[in-house]
Amino acid sequence: MKAYLFNTENGLYEGEAFADTEALQHEEGITHIPPPDYDHGEVPVFDLRNSSWSVMPIVIARQLLTSCTDSTS
Repeated sequence: MKAYLFNTENGLYEGEAFADTEALQHEEGITHIPPPDYDHGEVPVFDLRNSSWSVMPIVIARQLLTSCTDSTS
């Protein structure tokens, strides 16, 4: 089954993979829900609480990445 990967800390889309249905239930950062279409300069973000994707400008996504990197340093 096609699966979609996301960063567990910030929800940013990380790509596609193929996964066993059972693996989806036990792995973090993977879902069977496809991300929405997005344009240049945008990135899908997965909301684990609502099991849904949204699209945000990459400028905001970079800020998320920076804040995650800063908090782990």
